[in-house]
Formats: sequence, C-alpha cells, structure tokens
Amino acid sequence: MKGFQPLLDDIRERRFAPLYLLGGEEPFYLDLLSDAIEEHALEEHERDFNQTILYGRDSDLDQVLAASRQFPMMAERRLVIVKEAQELREWKSKEKLEKLAHYADQPVGSTVLVLVYRNKMPDKRLSAVKRIQNAGIVFQSDKIRDYKLSEWIEGFVHSKGRRIGPRTAQVMAEYLGNDLKKVAGELEKLFIALPEGGEVSDTLIEQHIGISKEYNIFELTGALADKDVGRVTRIIQYMRANEKTNPVPRILPVLTNYFGRVLSFHHLPSHDPSAVASALRVHPFAAKEYARAARNYPARKVARIFGYLRECDAKSKGIGNATVQPFDLLEEALFKTLH
Repeated sequence: MKGFQPLLDDIRERRFAPLYLLGGEEPFYLDLLSDAIEEHALEEHERDFNQTILYGRDSDLDQVLAASRQFPMMAERRLVIVKEAQELREWKSKEKLEKLAHYADQPVGSTVLVLVYRNKMPDKRLSAVKRIQNAGIVFQSDKIRDYKLSEWIEGFVHSKGRRIGPRTAQVMAEYLGNDLKKVAGELEKLFIALPEGGEVSDTLIEQHIGISKEYNIFELTGALADKDVGRVTRIIQYMRANEKTNPVPRILPVLTNYFGRVLSFHHLPSHDPSAVASALRVHPFAAKEYARAARNYPARKVARIFGYLRECDAKSKGIGNATVQPFDLLEEALFKTLH
C-alpha cells in the first residue's frame, strides 16, 4: 500500500493506475488525491467528453462500470470519479459487489476509475477490495493522532518552504484540533503574509488566527507546571474575557491529558528527556516541563487533581443542577490544583 506522498508524486507525474480506492476517516488526504487526479489526468479541453463525475447516492455500479468501459474521445484516457462512493448500495451485497471485482480483474487500460469512500474504509476482506488492490491502488487515510498533530504541522509548514518552532506548532495543535483541512486552511492564510523561508511565529498566529502568544492553553499548562499562581490567574482572566475562543469544554480535556502525562511521568523507569518524550508521546522540548510539573505535583496530588477537573466538567454541563458559570468552576478547580 503506497503512502500519501509517493502516490501524490506519481499522480503529478501522470503515472496513473487504472483503479483507485481512496478511503478512510481523514478527508484531507482523500480530497488532495482525488483533486490531483482530476487536475492531472486530463487536459482542460479533454474533460467535456472524457470526464465523468458520479455520486454514490445517485448512482449504482452498473452506471459506474458503463462509464468506465467507454473509450476516450480524442484523448489518451477517460476519467471516472465516484464521490461519496460509500453510498453505493452494492457495498451491502457481496453478490452485487462481484461486478466491481470482475471489473478489477480486467480494468479498461484507458480509463482511470477513482472511488472516494469517505469516513471509513470498506471491509478489506471483501473480494472486490482485494482485487482492486491487485489491479490498482488502495489508499487508507487515517486520522492524525492528537499527539502527532504538532509534528504534522511542522512537516506541513516545512513542505511549503516556511519554518515553525515546535512550541508554536504545539500551540496551534492545541487550539485547532486534528481537523487537517481546518489546520491547513489556517496555515495557508499565514503563508499569504509570509514570504518563502519565513517563520510562522507566535506573533503571526496571534495577528491572523487570534491565538494569543501569551495567554493560550500551552502557556497555562506551563504556568501550572511551575505553580506560578499569578501567571495562571492572568491567563484565566484573559481566557474568561475571550471565552468564545477559549471555551471551558476545550480547556478541560487538555488539562486532563496534561496531568495524565504528569502522572505517567512519575511511573517512568527513566526520566531521560528522550525516553520521556517517547513514552509520553510528546515533543522532546516538553520533557523538561513534565519533570518540573512532577516535582511540584506528587502522584497523590495528581490523583486529586483529576477529581477537581471531573467535578468541574460535570458541573459545567449542568450535572447536579449547578448554576455557577463555567469559568468560576474552572478557577475553583485550578485554585485547588495550585494549593
């Protein structure tokens, strides 16, 4: 199974397989690949007669295969793309799906057939999927794990000829989440204001995305690690005043995960920074911060902190008929954490 970049390189070099099954939970890569095939398979003047775009909900396999078996008109190839291919009814019937399997055994060499199967992968044990794999390309687009997102951001920025530090990438990851299309869109906005070779800085993301370089979730966990009461208070006050971009339901999971790593740190056999980074699945630069946090919060205290955060989460959702504002509850939980 080819990885994303080699597959994209082949498409851009116009080295096409006769069949593509592009599936998985992460739409970012599915869209990039299907868009690249659409861009490079045919010249613009060839598309009217040689390009067919179908949608799974409005089509069936007979239509898809009929379009795929046509020969190109005044062009090297035909292109058939089935978007939302997971909606094809035939996936529910192994017997009906055999039509696709038979086509995969003898695909038309002058046709590029692309099935874009969104939100998940079809069962790889299906005969049709196995035979597509033999005839062409099966690509699985997986969601990026949260702990890998900052690394992905660094790689994406570098691929665009810009630079970004690990700490800045981590701030973006914490605030934007692992919707790669959203993250890439926000980064593209920055690239407009940033010449090639330039650095994505905290100041730039504050100006163009609205993430404060001083009062963000990453600064909050750092202040908690140091038990810096004044700094924690200032950051929370800023977040309260900007609650729309810093909602408590977004902050609580980050704090819970953070102290989960602090607890894990206590039980690691080695506190060497590289070993810590590997075990906790964090960037090496963050290992020292977890060491500081572990010195300030013994394991027993961390266990109690989980209780404070759970109570805050429950009350902020109205459990127990709480009427206190979410940030009041968060401040109470952090006061107990720090004292």
